[in-house]
Amino acid sequence: MTRHHPEAVPVVNTLPETWPEAQPAAWPEGRPLHEADKEMSALHSGQPAWAVLADIPAPPRFFPAAALAARIPWPAGALSAPLNPAPESLYSMFGAPRPLLRMAYRLFYLSLPQGEALLSLALAAACEVLVADFKCAERNLELPCAAAAACLRGMCGARGTSFMRAGGLEGMVHRLGLTVSERHILLGGAAVLLRLHAAR
Repeated sequence: MTRHHPEAVPVVNTLPETWPEAQPAAWPEGRPLHEADKEMSALHSGQPAWAVLADIPAPPRFFPAAALAARIPWPAGALSAPLNPAPESLYSMFGAPRPLLRMAYRLFYLSLPQGEALLSLALAAACEVLVADFKCAERNLELPCAAAAACLRGMCGARGTSFMRAGGLEGMVHRLGLTVSERHILLGGAAVLLRLHAAR
């Protein structure tokens, strides 16, 4: 009995000689990352992704943000600096960072990832940022004002207490490893105004 062996089938290499280069990540709306974005990502590589800012909520409806911001003792030279710019505005400043930005009661109602990302974004868009927001009581004398501030946040519908449980504004600054050059107590110890710099 004669056995017939099949002819050898030549192996054809179907793999491409060169692989296509990976496309750059987009943020937001399909825009490729710029050099400033890469620098910011490297500067804050341990921080939450910027995507969390896409659905950032509006301030609590009945919270008196404008009235409280008007009571902040801003330095005279800071009054012309932008106040509470939106994430889209901060992103547009990367090419030419501002000398100074201001943020007033913009963080306490956000989730921790959103608040940390927004503050990091502001520090990537400016050389300095003046931030006013709630803090934890440090002394017994501050407890009544801190309790009143907690009631105000609750009555105005501020969701969650993760911001205060995590140390308030100063807890966030500590987690981000930021440098504080000025500190002023506000609202009888319920809030604080900080001048911040990114640790580069």
